[in-house]
Amino acid sequence: MNDTHPGYSARNRDGYRQTTIRRLATAITGRWPTYLGIALAVLSIGDGTPFASMIVAVAALTYLTVAVIDRPGAVWLVLVVLLAGAKAVEFFDLSYWVLFGPVALVATVVGLIGGQLRRPGLFRLQIPQMLVAGVVVVIAEFAGLEYAGYLVAAALLGHAIWDVAHWRADQVVTRSLAEFCAVIDSLLGLGLILLLVM
Repeated sequence: MNDTHPGYSARNRDGYRQTTIRRLATAITGRWPTYLGIALAVLSIGDGTPFASMIVAVAALTYLTVAVIDRPGAVWLVLVVLLAGAKAVEFFDLSYWVLFGPVALVATVVGLIGGQLRRPGLFRLQIPQMLVAGVVVVIAEFAGLEYAGYLVAAALLGHAIWDVAHWRADQVVTRSLAEFCAVIDSLLGLGLILLLVM
């Protein structure tokens, strides 16, 4: 029995199926930063406040550094290098601020002298965001506050909004990094709150 419909051949039907499958595959693969963010958040949610505070610092410093070098395509490399640096410093039982503090200071000076951090848009807001993130994380880590975890969670959720702003503006970092960062920041922030209230 012939399954074709008048005016709609089997070839057209197959072509439609292939186009639909191709569109679906593109939609799924196009969201890889979201899936990566979800996977890493799920794997690291149990690491608690210390890991979450390190993520806040890494995220802020990544944005600042990439704004200064003015190469959005290098953002994933910068992120990996900063994470590796944090782990290396941790191996020697030191705070990651031993590395991040000098890097943030050098990046800020270079960016101000070179003019990258004086450019309009989100570029000129990189210093305040680094300063706010740094102060919040340092207070959370060293002030011995009972609500330090909530402070870090708020910083993560705040940085998720920062990520969305960069994704929408398509400035400073690539959209893939902004998407990934928004997902992991929001999930870790919410997850940390859940861990603290349980």
